[in-house]
Amino acid sequence: MWDEKYNDEEYVYGTEPNDFLKEHVEQLPKGRVLCLADGEGRNSVFLAEQGFDVTA
Repeated sequence: MWDEKYNDEEYVYGTEPNDFLKEHVEQLPKGRVLCLADGEGRNSVFLAEQGFDVTA
């Protein structure tokens, strides 16, 4: 089941970051971020684009 779901070329959850994160990113101090359980990395990519030093 997992292999079937994640073996596809398409993104399972899309490429847009989580809505809550998008709405509140300005409240986070810039710096290092540990992004756990981020699946395909959509939130990590977004945070890196916003200038954060991301470890995923």
